[in-house]
Amino acid sequence: MFEVFDKYKNIIKNYEISLWENEPLTCRFKARISLIDGICFIVKDYLFLDGRKYSYQWQDNDGNLIIRWDNASHWKKIETFPHHRHEKDVILSSNEITLEDVLNYISKIILM
Repeated sequence: MFEVFDKYKNIIKNYEISLWENEPLTCRFKARISLIDGICFIVKDYLFLDGRKYSYQWQDNDGNLIIRWDNASHWKKIETFPHHRHEKDVILSSNEITLEDVLNYISKIILM
């Protein structure tokens, strides 16, 4: 994770890690990232023996959702199931499934 933060330091103003547990068979990571445009990005990424659970939420300063990427298994008709993103009231397919994928997506928008 930390190498990804360094790779995207051009858009990351600062970050605060609230959970980092790296055990032999599991990993849990939570962080709050402040981006250079003042917008907040919340990371939750968990790896367990039976799979991975993630949520990356990009939100404005008032806590309003811009985009959230996650792999909750409740949108079975999405082409990239279980991976999807929420934009306002729309659920869309998503190929962005890692922190690096999402930061790359966000950087293209911020640095336009």
